[in-house]
Amino acid sequence: MIKKTSGRRLALDALLAIAEEGAYANRILNSLFTKEQPDEKEKRLATELVLGTLRHRSRLDFLLNRLLTKELSGLPVAIREVLRLSLYQLIFTNHPAYAVVNEAVALTKAGKYRGLSRLVNGVLRNYLRRQQELEQALPDFAQDPVGHLTIVHSHPRWLVERWIRRWGEEMTHRLVEANNAPAPLSVRTNTLRINRDELLAAMTKAGIEAEPVPTIPEAIRVKSGQELTSNPLWTEGYFYIQDEASMLVAHLLAPEPGMVIADLCAAPGGKTTHLAQLMNNLGRIYALDQFEHKTALIAENARRLGIGIIEPLTTDARCWRPAEPVDGILLDAPCTGTGVIRRRPDIRWRRQPDDLAQLVPLQQELLNHAASLLRPGGRLVYSTCSLEREENEEQITRFLAAHPEFRVDLPANFAVDFPADRLAEGFLIMPRVDGPDGFFMTRLVKS
Repeated sequence: MIKKTSGRRLALDALLAIAEEGAYANRILNSLFTKEQPDEKEKRLATELVLGTLRHRSRLDFLLNRLLTKELSGLPVAIREVLRLSLYQLIFTNHPAYAVVNEAVALTKAGKYRGLSRLVNGVLRNYLRRQQELEQALPDFAQDPVGHLTIVHSHPRWLVERWIRRWGEEMTHRLVEANNAPAPLSVRTNTLRINRDELLAAMTKAGIEAEPVPTIPEAIRVKSGQELTSNPLWTEGYFYIQDEASMLVAHLLAPEPGMVIADLCAAPGGKTTHLAQLMNNLGRIYALDQFEHKTALIAENARRLGIGIIEPLTTDARCWRPAEPVDGILLDAPCTGTGVIRRRPDIRWRRQPDDLAQLVPLQQELLNHAASLLRPGGRLVYSTCSLEREENEEQITRFLAAHPEFRVDLPANFAVDFPADRLAEGFLIMPRVDGPDGFFMTRLVKS
């Protein structure tokens, strides 16, 4: 019998919620952890299994369709997810094969399709017998690059074809490899309470292996150790978990103490609290989001980090207007998220080609409104975690044509030691194995 709080049971519950209800992987996992209260080992296992199964879904489905007498899509959702989850473990983990198969059967018997447990057992044992033959059937990059990138590296075909048109086959190959690599874990030192050397020393004492990131003064790369958010260092507000590319955004705006700043899409507050930190907690930051539970999260993060200058506002940024023009604006716009696929692997299956048609006008509307909120001489930073030209370079080109009072202002020495491509419109950071997330950012100054 599989315990309800086991990592495999939780992983299956999460995958079912994603498949049947459109749940987001990170949110459903957090919800299940809160409800079931598993230990840290089972949390880590569930997270690994969910993200890994989502990350490699095309490859898993390709192989399963060769092991089944009918299409995988014809099976009940619960059985599909048991097979995907179990095959992922057989291919990509060191879990003993007998244990994976036995627990797959137990998961099936615990559900309403217990009669299909023999099918699950047979398919997985058949894979173990035919493993070499099946792996050789996968598309070869030299002979079928699109098929290889789509199936072996598990990316939707439309996205692979889009990236090949822009960057070519070899660069797209490197990109999808990066998307399937583990995302590095970085934290931002809260310099309002501790300096980086002190935090590194405290982490070492707590059994957390970490090292400074030379390109960003507050950044620390965590190599191994215990669960960070259960550590007293987190509780005391000494750090915030944040990707290194995301940390660059606040530095690009370069706020000064005493300024009035508006963060128009602020939740959950990572960049907002970083701005406050750079301002030495002096001045004012309006932090906007449409949803009350998200502005509550901004307030919670500000409290934990000891920040008092953030004013969370539950409102639509397209309608909001301050009493006086502000000194600086951060617009980290809603986007397709194609730069953070490795961190959120469900994005690749959630996004569709027509999403750009909805997001680009929204970004444009937010940018145009932001322009009206800024004082002359003020700075506007626009950023996305997208790699797509329509959301980034083309968005800025269109904005400048409509707002001649603005110009691109990219600091000469900014991110020179960082893996960032300096474009006429801004900085584009491509995901790399063991590197930062994909990001676009630019700074605009109003004359």
